[in-house]
Amino acid sequence: MASEFIFLKNFEMDLAAPIRINKYLPVVLLYFFFNGFLLPLGLLYTTLLTPLFILWLFRFPSFRYLYLFFIVFIPFLIIHSLNGITTWSYVKSSLLLFSVFVFSTAVYQFLDNCRSLRELYRDILLFNGCMVVLALLVIPIHPLRDIFWYANEITPGVHTLRLRLLTYEPSYYATLMVPIALYYYLKMIILWLPNPSTAFLLVTVPFLMAFSFGGILGLALALLITLLVGYPYFFSRNISLYLLSGGTLLVTLLALALLLFPDNVIVIRFNNIFSGHDTSFRGRTYDAFFLGWHIAGTRSHLFGCGPGQVRELGLPIFRLYYTLPNATPDQVAIPNVVGDTLAAFGVIGVAIRAILIVTFFFRTRVWRNYYRLSLFLFIFIYQFTGSFLTNIAEYVIWIMAFHPGVFAEFEKTNFPRRLRLARARHSPTIAKQ
Repeated sequence: MASEFIFLKNFEMDLAAPIRINKYLPVVLLYFFFNGFLLPLGLLYTTLLTPLFILWLFRFPSFRYLYLFFIVFIPFLIIHSLNGITTWSYVKSSLLLFSVFVFSTAVYQFLDNCRSLRELYRDILLFNGCMVVLALLVIPIHPLRDIFWYANEITPGVHTLRLRLLTYEPSYYATLMVPIALYYYLKMIILWLPNPSTAFLLVTVPFLMAFSFGGILGLALALLITLLVGYPYFFSRNISLYLLSGGTLLVTLLALALLLFPDNVIVIRFNNIFSGHDTSFRGRTYDAFFLGWHIAGTRSHLFGCGPGQVRELGLPIFRLYYTLPNATPDQVAIPNVVGDTLAAFGVIGVAIRAILIVTFFFRTRVWRNYYRLSLFLFIFIYQFTGSFLTNIAEYVIWIMAFHPGVFAEFEKTNFPRRLRLARARHSPTIAKQ
């Protein structure tokens, strides 16, 4: 019994513990906070560092995975070339896709090597909190405010400031923070975490300030489904009653708040979504699939039009669909990764994507680790409501979901032991055994 207490104790991370400089911390901070800072839109430092990532990977067996990119990509390249492409746009986008593949492979290798992921998560959370305080302080200073905040019409009739810190867009910032948020929420709910109120505020407040509806709903659904899947292993009967009563009270209070204050932004946006007037939601769902299908059809519904061709070939379709005769190629975008895949690589590309997701889900037994399961659920839902083909924040979440060595304390096999320990704390007879 004593060894089991020690087992759980090894996985507790106190936010007040001393911070040590981790050798991976500079790269991790670059990825989370400074990746696109002072660079042209669409260009990232992780893209520029691709040659260094390749050199680093050369030391490991995972280097051989880089060849898989060419095995899959070359058949599409041949077919796209035969169908006709704009060469320079195709080359640029193909190189960008390759850089994303290299970075994703490097992330997988990093997860293999790193033994201090909990410390890195703690450091990111604290650094993010400091950045949020700075962002709040500069709100009155307009030139600085625009660096940290994004001002837009979030839904027809509602203008608001949304937190983005140094990233290009609030939804991207929210996606970056999802692995951190899920880790700490699960720690607070199903394990044990020192300073839970501090961790809750550091996680929740910035996420809400980003005001990403897709991120918030995806996170809530991922947590809810994960808790339902593992419910028999997580909670004793007494805790279950507390959670049920607390959850019922929370839902009741939320419903009353929405009824008493019908003009708040949440009610307005949901009304706009259900009435079809929310252009952001339509653009990320129905419109994205419609445009993806028709843009792919300019060359081949089966194989798509190729990377970098969406703006070249989609401009007439975009202008006609949105009745924007003066729209420019820079305005043409498909803000949905499945729709973007459909446009660039056709039905075959979407099928390959689906096969890879299903294969890795079963091969890595995602359901055996509740943290990895929550990541998988989030990104599986989110892929139909946002993201884009070269979004490295999305690929990082997929990789973490499919990496079997991430956070062993969330392994399904550990939770029966945890329940025994919980009962032992409340039963002197069991505790003496």
